[in-house]
This record gives sequence, structure tokens and C-alpha cells, in this order.
Amino acid sequence: MKNISKYLGAALLLFCAACSETQEGTYYTPNKDDSKQIHFIQSSIEKEFAQDAESGIINVEIARTGSKGTYKVFLAQKGNDSALFSIPSEATFEDGEHSVTVPVQVDLSNFVMGSSYKTTLMISGREANPGDDGAQVSQFTDKVTLSASYELTWEPYMRIDGSGEEIQQLATYHYSLYYTGRDSGLEVEKAVGANIFRLKDWASGVTFKFIVHDDNTCTVPAQSIGYFNSNYNEYVFVADMAVYTGSDSAYASYPCTFDGKDTFSFYLIYYVSGGYFAQGKETLVFDSEADTTPTVDIEYLGIEATPTGFKSAKLRFSPNSYARSYKATVVEGDISGDKKLQEQVRQQLIDDTYEGPVPVMTLNGEDESVWNVPRGSYTAVALAYDSVSNPCGLYSKRFTCDPDNDFAVKVNEFKFYAPTDLPGYSPYNTLVWEMQTANVVKMKYLCVKSGVADYLCEALGMSLEELTVSRGYDIDPEIIAAINSEEGRATTFSPLDQGSGYVLALQMTNAYGDTAFVSKTASTHGYFASDFDQTKNMEDFLGAFSASATITAGSNDIAGNFRIDITRVNDRDVIIHGMSDMRDFAPQISGYYDAEKHMIIIEPQSAGMYGQNYAVLGFSDGISIYWGGNSMAIGYIGDKLYWASSPYAEKPVESYMFLLFSSPQTTGANYLREYVGSRSYSAISMVPLKLAPAAASQAAPVKARTQAIEAAGRSFPSYLPNDTALPAAKASARAAQAPAAAVQAAGKTLRTDLTLHTR
Repeated sequence: MKNISKYLGAALLLFCAACSETQEGTYYTPNKDDSKQIHFIQSSIEKEFAQDAESGIINVEIARTGSKGTYKVFLAQKGNDSALFSIPSEATFEDGEHSVTVPVQVDLSNFVMGSSYKTTLMISGREANPGDDGAQVSQFTDKVTLSASYELTWEPYMRIDGSGEEIQQLATYHYSLYYTGRDSGLEVEKAVGANIFRLKDWASGVTFKFIVHDDNTCTVPAQSIGYFNSNYNEYVFVADMAVYTGSDSAYASYPCTFDGKDTFSFYLIYYVSGGYFAQGKETLVFDSEADTTPTVDIEYLGIEATPTGFKSAKLRFSPNSYARSYKATVVEGDISGDKKLQEQVRQQLIDDTYEGPVPVMTLNGEDESVWNVPRGSYTAVALAYDSVSNPCGLYSKRFTCDPDNDFAVKVNEFKFYAPTDLPGYSPYNTLVWEMQTANVVKMKYLCVKSGVADYLCEALGMSLEELTVSRGYDIDPEIIAAINSEEGRATTFSPLDQGSGYVLALQMTNAYGDTAFVSKTASTHGYFASDFDQTKNMEDFLGAFSASATITAGSNDIAGNFRIDITRVNDRDVIIHGMSDMRDFAPQISGYYDAEKHMIIIEPQSAGMYGQNYAVLGFSDGISIYWGGNSMAIGYIGDKLYWASSPYAEKPVESYMFLLFSSPQTTGANYLREYVGSRSYSAISMVPLKLAPAAASQAAPVKARTQAIEAAGRSFPSYLPNDTALPAAKASARAAQAPAAAVQAAGKTLRTDLTLHTR
């Protein structure tokens, strides 16, 4: 019987990094008055082609309600695979015809076996008078989704059961992304002549295809999950990350594997043309006969004192029902990763010749006891015996016996803060890291913006500790020695973005391989709209100003200076010239003076042309880019004017840039994923030009020490500490302070309120 237990995630929101209003141009929708006058008669068409074909044709039919006169419609298409489909630019109804067939040419030369490729064909324009006649069609739509793939012949995939009979393979799928729960009893089929498999009745009742390679790696080709998301008028698709990004190198970070027995682990992404909903691991397990292998689970339960006051390691041995008995003992050192040593110990236990720090015990059931072992590193082992007393596998668990906590990682001090009394360092762009530990031999660290840490944990399906281990950086042994010293060590991360939050996470390892994890968050100081001077009037904002900003151009940060002019239009509106330092781009931006809050507000807007493309003022919160819903404010703090998130911003604003679109319509489809000069502007301040100091002939570089950290096709900076330690006097001052408690970071999990992220 099929056991269905899956649930669809709720509240799918489009374009977290896009706009507040989506404009789709002149494409018709069924809600318009004239939509039934000219229409596709199908909402989707799927076609398979012979495996030796290099091209093919999909015929699409367009109908009209009348048949009088010659009538022309104009066609367009969109989608990630649109380059593989060639459509005519127009189609013509001849007099007396109710419909016209449009041939769509499909280029099959680059198709991957098992993959499905799609495009959306739309009516982009029409002549003025469709005609008026009685012909009706029962289904009306203004666009059609075309899917093309190679034709495969499928047959049931069979296995041999315990009685020697051949039966069809069934499987259980564990959902955790777009759906949660599981489906059991799914029938498995295999393509004739290819190592391609599919599950029947998966997700919303469709098939799920995957390819198994000779090295037990897998490919999940792009395919529909069978769910039509009416919010975006598209079927949701799924694929592995390499197929989604178009780069096989993605398998290194997002693997899809087969354990060679019965379990498949797929790293998948669920998406539509505008972006993705969720990504992470899902599991498929082929049903098999019950495993009767005798096993013994071993747990180290820590240090416990006996009634006599003796303290040592407590171990639990738990055999399964197939283990009649087992031999248990403790081996000095760590043999958990040494197959040769494990086999030697196993044979000695079989021969009753093993000699170690404690006697060998023969046990029949679960046992939980304190073992009298000296301090140090050990491996608990258990040799399982089956029902007829044959020796089977050896199971092991490494542990550290440390009754007095002499070997454990100790974090005596861990501070992360913006300095307010450290000469030469500004709290607006510097964070200090102070650390004093004991027994640490290896240390990994990761320093990223707090929002980036949340994004990476969600995108990769990892906890913060797992992210630090996977993507963090090793600390030099000489620096670890300084951190382990009585004085500890202090250093800085600088320059950082002002008014931004950062997380510093560390995983530490002792000589025996035991680990400890700590993390802290801190924020640089910043200038905020709530701090603006409430006595300033509109006249104070008019004139010529010398602006300074951190300009990020590609991967380089420079301290830039340029001129900004603010002129009055009326009692409320102003024009701002000079928000770019580029000589070939001089945008003119509108703003308005908010008399209640005594500041100038600037919102997303058109910024003219840049080459052949349309420039739009947009904002970023460090994770996402917005061209709607957010705004910046200019206000006085002291004698300077600062740019900050406005009180009306829906999201925090760290920087602005001039986004490029292929048309005046600011939609996700038209956004070119580029901005003018690849430049963004942050930490902006201004002083009246007459009060500004003479500008330097060339801006000095202020680039932070960073490395790139990538996930889901996006790249973020991970910050490296400065090489130079803070002066010893600073470290000495910390000796008198009470130790700071280590903070254990909570694990991150994927949200259930799925959000569609733009790419």
C-alpha cells in the first residue's frame, strides 16, 4: 500500500531581490475582456523526439472566435531554454480560417538524455480587429508552455526478493523542500538501453527521472514536478544544482550520490523562470529485504563517578536483535579510521588473544557501565556474533577519558566588538576579535555578515557550525599558540561596512580530535535616519557638495570622492545630479524634502540610458537587490550630510547602484543582472563644497581582506582578520576581566514559508 505523507510549503513569494510591482507588458491574460478573441488552444505541450534526431518541430495552434478576414498576431517567447526553440515572429489567419498552426523549431543537438527543456510562447501583439463570428473554443489561454525531451522506452525495474522471485522494485521518497514528508510504495522504472530511472506518481503525480553513473554519482535532469503555481502562471521545475547552473563543477559543493546499495542522496533546487523556492538534500531509498546483519551501537556518555568516588568513562553498548552476543573492550588510541588495525583487533578478539588497558567482556544485551581506563584517547570496540555464534563485524567509537577536564578545549575569553577607545581604529569600519583559549591545536573560523550567514545556512541546508567547518579558514599554528597563551591574542577585521552586523564563528579541535564551537555577533557603528538633525530646513540641503563613499567596483573597494549638486524644483521636490563617479554616466535623480522628518527621500526610479540599456536606481541590503519598495534618506548629523535607509524603507539599505534592464519595463525577466560600471556606492557622506578639503589626486584603496564564499550560484565576501595583532598593552588589559561565556550557535533549518529568490 502506498503511504502518502507530504505537504506543500505555503506563502511562496516572488522576487525577494526584485521589485514591488511586476509589469509584464502587453501579454494577454484570460481576465482581459478581449482574451477570448485570439488565443492558444492548449496551455502546455510536451513532445518527445527520437534519440538520434538533431532537430524537431512542435506545432502550436492559435485560434480566434471568428473566421472573417485576414488577421495577424505577433509572437514572443521567454524562458531559460528559449535559445533552443526558434519561433516565427508572427502568424497570419487567412480569410475563412478559425485557426493557424505555428511551427516551433527545436534544436536537439545539445539535449541531455533524460532532461526536459522548455520555453513559453506568448502573443505579444495583434492587429486591431479580430473579427466577429460564432466559432468558440472551450479552453482559452494567452500563452503556452512547450517542453521537449528525448524519447525513452520504459520498463519495470525488477529485483530478486528473499524467496528468489523477481518482483518490481518499489521505493520511498523523503521530501524536505517544496514538499515535506514522504511517499512510499513508489514504482521504479528503467529506460531501455540507458541507466536512467524514474519513479511513478511522484510529487503531484508525475514521474521523477534521475541518472546513475558508473562512479555512483547521479544527475537529476530538469523536469516539471507537476504542480502549476498560479502565482507565477508556471509549472514548478526541479533539477540538481549542476543542471540548474549549467556547470558540472557544482557537483563538488552540491553532490548527488548513490551509496551503491539502496539509498540515493540528491541535492535539488525547485524553481520557476524568475527564481527558486528552495534547495537542499532529499533522499530516495529503494525497498529491500530486512537487513539481518548483527550490529552493536556504541555511545560515549561522558565522565561518571562510581559510588566509591572513582571517575572514568561511561559507555553504552546496544546490540540489535540479530546479535546473539558480542565482545566489548577498550583500545588505546584512535583506531576508528584505521581498517588494518581494526582487522587486527577483530582477529585477536576472535582468537581470545587481545590484551589492552581493560579486560574483554562478553555481553548478551544492552550494557551501560563505567570503564576503568586511564586518562587519554581511546576507542571502544565491540565484535558482534550472530545467532549461531559466528563472528561478524567490529564496531568502534573513539572517545577521550578526561575526568578532570584537562584535555578539553577551553574558551576563557571570546570578545567581538566595535572599538570606541582604540587609537587608529574607527568603530564605524572596524571590529575587534579577542580570544584566549587552552588545549586548542586546530581552529577554523568564518566571519561574514549576519544576513549572509543566515542565507548560506538556509541555501546549503547547514547549521552555522557545519558551515564553518565546510567553508571556514584554518588559523596558522603560530597564531593558535598566541591564542593559547596566558595573554591570548587580539586583532581586527577592517575595513568593514558601517552600520552592518557580522557573525564570527569558530570551531576548535584539541589534540585528541574533540571539538568545541562558539560564535558571536557584533555590529559596526553607523549613521541612521533616526539620528538626523530635526532642525534643518529644505534650504540646508540645496547647493554643491563634496561626496565621499566606498565604491565597490567588481571585487575592489576604493574610497571615492565626487561632486553632488542638489537643486530645488518646488517647495517639495529636488533634483540630484552626480550620484555616479563615472565620466560617461551622469544620472539626474528626483527626490523630495520630507518637512516632517527634515530629510530628503530618494526612491527607485529611471536613471536614463546607459549604452543601449535602461538604467534604474536600485538599492541593496547586502543580500538582495531591490528596484521597488525601498528608499534612502539624506540628513544632517553635525555638519555632514549622511545617506541611510529611509524611515519608509521596507528593507535595510546599505548601498545604491544603477541597475541595467533590456527594456523600460522593470521586471525580473528584463533585468540584465548587471549595473552601470559594476559599481555600488555605500557609506556615503557629503559636506558643502566650500567647506570640503582639497581632494586627493587619486583615491586610496580601502579593500578589506576577504575570500569569496559561494552558494546557489551567488558569491559573498568572507572576511579575514588583519595579520597584525593588537599591542600587548591591549591584551594585558584583558587579563583582569572576567572570562566571557562561549555562545553556542543554534542550528539553522530551511523555512517552511518558501520564498522565491531571484538569480
